[in-house]
Amino acid sequence: MRYEATRLLHRLTPPVASLARLGVCACALLLLNGCAALAVSLAGAGAGAGLSHQMNGTASRTFSEPFDKVDNASRIAAKRIFLQVEEVATIDSGQVTKARVGDMDVTLELETLSPNLTRVSVKARKDLFRVDGATAQEIVVQIERALSNMNLAEAEAEKNRINNARYIEPDANRKTSTPKKKSTI
Repeated sequence: MRYEATRLLHRLTPPVASLARLGVCACALLLLNGCAALAVSLAGAGAGAGLSHQMNGTASRTFSEPFDKVDNASRIAAKRIFLQVEEVATIDSGQVTKARVGDMDVTLELETLSPNLTRVSVKARKDLFRVDGATAQEIVVQIERALSNMNLAEAEAEKNRINNARYIEPDANRKTSTPKKKSTI
């Protein structure tokens, strides 16, 4: 029976097959009365997440670094992936950078949340209706990589500074002066 149903679905055209699968899922939900609330909420959460990602093509990440450091990392990442920066505008809570890469418009927003907390949001848009969430996510990953490299370089410099610090050993030939006691009369 199962084999016959699978063969029947393969014979249908793609739109009809999709509707058939949707109908089977709906029937399964109706049969699971006790778990219906859980199933519907999980289905809604998954559909909402996919829709928002596809609708706006935005990738976001919050870094526990100061604004200036994240800004420098975003500039390094932009150079690494050959973003052509067209405009940098200062806003109330940070800055917005508009750039192009290939045939896409990229908007990179840096927002200061606290002195050591900065949110990065990247939108990559091909045209009015098409967005590219993967490219937006990759730009955020490149910023994260640049920040990591900057932190490693700072740690290495600190280690070298500590290793190069001079330790002066006491000289055995050097006379140390001891305070003289006052004589009492």
